[in-house]
Amino acid sequence: MDMFANFGVALFWFLVLLTPLVFVHELGHFLIARWNGVRVDVFSIGFGPELFGRNDKSGTRWKVCAIPLGGYIKMFGEHVLEGQNEGEEPREMTEEEKKVSFDQKRLSQRAWIVFAGPAANYIFAIMVMACSFVFIGQRYTPPEVGAVNANSPAAVAGLRPGDVVLSIDGTSVTRFEDILSTAAMRPGETLTLEIDRDGAVMTLPVTTEIVEARMIDKTMQKVGDLGILYPRPAVIQKVIEGSAADAAGLRSGDRIIEIDGAAINHFDELYKAVAASPGKTLSITVMRDGYRVTLPATPATEQTEQEDGTIKEFGRLGVEVGSVTEVVKLGPFEAVGAAAIWAYDITTGSLLGIGQMIAGTRDSSQMGGPIMIAQVSSEAASLGFGWFLGFMAMISVSLGLINLFPVPVLDGGHLLFYGIEALRGRPLGERAQEYSFRIGLALVLSLMIFVTVNDLLHRVL
Repeated sequence: MDMFANFGVALFWFLVLLTPLVFVHELGHFLIARWNGVRVDVFSIGFGPELFGRNDKSGTRWKVCAIPLGGYIKMFGEHVLEGQNEGEEPREMTEEEKKVSFDQKRLSQRAWIVFAGPAANYIFAIMVMACSFVFIGQRYTPPEVGAVNANSPAAVAGLRPGDVVLSIDGTSVTRFEDILSTAAMRPGETLTLEIDRDGAVMTLPVTTEIVEARMIDKTMQKVGDLGILYPRPAVIQKVIEGSAADAAGLRSGDRIIEIDGAAINHFDELYKAVAASPGKTLSITVMRDGYRVTLPATPATEQTEQEDGTIKEFGRLGVEVGSVTEVVKLGPFEAVGAAAIWAYDITTGSLLGIGQMIAGTRDSSQMGGPIMIAQVSSEAASLGFGWFLGFMAMISVSLGLINLFPVPVLDGGHLLFYGIEALRGRPLGERAQEYSFRIGLALVLSLMIFVTVNDLLHRVL
């Protein structure tokens, strides 16, 4: 029963996410078609039998169909020779029909109409993220190395805590999150980091380590890792009443700098030292009002169940530590710029990932289809409205990008044909276009089957 309930919830959020994106895509085609004087006969959300619809004053039939996996608009004269409608005998168009026929428009007009769909998805994504950055805010952590894991790629390359990363492979870095996302997309590759160390700028090559990480869709994927932690000094923000820290006399504002003589530069180091010492008295040195103060503290012993069912004990000190990560609300113009950069990063990251899959350096199991989108949309919705909006915007960029691929039946395939037509001075022959579209349809269907099987194997079964 739970499985069916989960499926129903995932399907609901999938439709909530996909329907606006399909509408936006087709609306892009529709608006530019109407702007160029093309008559639009049908605007459909979904395929198959019509569930409900209405006609507007210009004669367009707006409808919702039974199969909600996409949509389309049908323009008068689109891909119809000699002006005939489907099922009718060939005939010459009247002068009035030519004025509103898609195929009778100039090449540049047809190209803009086709390009408008993917462009609308990009514009929508940028608008969504810009609104998110204005009203919710953007996560910001300074691009400073907080700690370096022992024997990690960063340690081998010579990175140190306090280093500020200025750029990666010539691309400037403004947030620590940019470092993590770039490294994640480049497993096993060498990155050139430009860093600022105490005012001196230097360049260090770092080869990312290939590690497995759990994605939001619960699958384990191979990603790149540098072995650095974001800046989070072990400064106590709050001491929990009745805890081991309270009993030891630790205070809010104390910065823990040593445990049993070992330096503590990062919250992660504090967490590991305490967790590994349940019931053991530790000598904790803090900086308090400019003075070193050493206090004995005995972490409480607590238990947690491991994935294999075994019980593991760990120590808990009972403090809350602050973070340098902020959620910064941006101004409208700054938000649009940040959203455009975000869309560019998603696009280049997607192209890089596809290239890595083709080259065999990235596992193709990472490709997902409708099932993956449904699962992640449900998970994102459970995390909050901001997460869901961000995922919707990301899928909108992906939808726009995929439709620009030069594959017949996709918008990019039409644009490719228009490019050939511009070079030749005339369109490709009817038979060449027909075979091209058949091949393109076969490719798209094959990809859909592949990603669906991928979803079933890695996300369901």
